Amino acid sequence: MSDMNDLWRKLSKLGRYGGYGGLRSWVLYMLGERPMNGAEIMDSMESMSYGAWRPSPGSIYPLLSKMVEEKLITKREDGRYVLASEGYDRINFFGENVDKRPYSVGNILTDFDNYLSYMEDLQKDKVLPYEDKLGRIIERMTRLKESLHK
Repeated sequence: MSDMNDLWRKLSKLGRYGGYGGLRSWVLYMLGERPMNGAEIMDSMESMSYGAWRPSPGSIYPLLSKMVEEKLITKREDGRYVLASEGYDRINFFGENVDKRPYSVGNILTDFDNYLSYMEDLQKDKVLPYEDKLGRIIERMTRLKESLHK
């Protein structure tokens, strides 16, 4: 628990949790403790902040993909991420911030993709109550795609 308190103090010095700098460090630290998927990382961060903050799928999943590309972490077959040896070497608590990107069709579709990744990581019982809504969204997306070729 003292490790968590130490992490909390270091993150507090960042002033905010936004930007990949602090978030990247937090993810590296957490994956150094145990393998996790994106939803588990988000749940743990929410729990560690006592419910005061929860990262969005649009923050976590692009970051995880970027960290895999940078060979800081690897994604196992079970969907959980683990710290790679390069990740252990690069753990630091004060990273760089990334500018917010403007919204475009491409960015919106990327956000959709990130949210889908999050939903795929959730346990089925959390998604099942929204099965009808999910079906309506799928129908609308299908109509949109088909309208592109008319």
